[in-house]
Amino acid sequence: MRMHSQPHFLVTVLLSLGMTYLSSHAGANEYKVTPLTIPDRFELDGRVEAVHAGTLSAQTSGTILSVSGDVGDQVSKGQLLIQIDNTQQKAAVAQAEAALAQANALNDDAQTLLKRNTRLHKQGTLSESELDRTRAQAKSAAANTEAAKAALIQAEAQLSYTRITAPYAGVIMERFVEVGELVNVAQPLISGYGTNKMRVITHLPQRIANQYNSSSQVSLLIDNAEIQATDATLYPFADDRYHSVQLRADLPEAQSHVVIPGQWLKVKVTAGNREVIAVPEQAILRRGEISSVYVKQAERPALLRQIRLGKAFTQDNVNWVEVLAGLSAGEYIHQNALATRGNRGKAASDATPDKQSDQ
Repeated sequence: MRMHSQPHFLVTVLLSLGMTYLSSHAGANEYKVTPLTIPDRFELDGRVEAVHAGTLSAQTSGTILSVSGDVGDQVSKGQLLIQIDNTQQKAAVAQAEAALAQANALNDDAQTLLKRNTRLHKQGTLSESELDRTRAQAKSAAANTEAAKAALIQAEAQLSYTRITAPYAGVIMERFVEVGELVNVAQPLISGYGTNKMRVITHLPQRIANQYNSSSQVSLLIDNAEIQATDATLYPFADDRYHSVQLRADLPEAQSHVVIPGQWLKVKVTAGNREVIAVPEQAILRRGEISSVYVKQAERPALLRQIRLGKAFTQDNVNWVEVLAGLSAGEYIHQNALATRGNRGKAASDATPDKQSDQ
């Protein structure tokens, strides 16, 4: 009987030593649950759109001679996209230049005649009425010259309209014409968007919009990286259908090149602060979908308690996780769940009697 009682006594002693080991190491690894004040952030869906986007239309009529781009092609600023037959426009420019030359010649004669008749009038050899008529002719000739100059400018503009160039560097979205097609004024030719400047459009609920003050409250998630908006505009009116307010946030140029119009992004908007119960990331023991923490008990070993988690955040260079249920302010937990679990395993192994020693 005595030989059989010794192993049970040994197990009891070793278990007691194991629990003492846990209790003695818990104090240095404890964290008092205290409410934290964090920014109240809301995550919304936003749609990317190009700041510079539009459709180029014909400003003159003619036949399409060439098309230098198609859907998806990258173009540079000033690159020739469409060439329209310019035969008529060149002829109009030549005609306007000839008309201007004729107007200049007539104007020179009229101004010379005015100077001579003015001198003769002062000498008393020319009547007042004849001088008035000369002045009128000189003014008319000068006006004809200005009209001829305007006609030449208009003709040159019509000629320039036969070359459709990219107004900015970007990507072609759609092409509406083919080579050999006759186009008229205001007919759509090609559409595209600039790649250097992008923005995100989202809609804020009124309770969030009421707390919006500046673009520093807006950031965007791109490839799991949070990017601060360079500028943001909150519309001064609400959508009567959804009772929300539209927000337009501009992306930095570096990030504008990695997104495309129509793409959806997450938009984070900070609206004030709120108090939360949170614990350090390393205090959480995760087993599948179950999350738990070791909670200190009065004069007893820590108890593993299941909790419900919320959002993760970083504050003061510490990774925290919000606790929605399972913990209250003022309770003590172990800061390092894995270390506590390892200590328990060590205590349990120390409490296991060696079979060979029993023999």
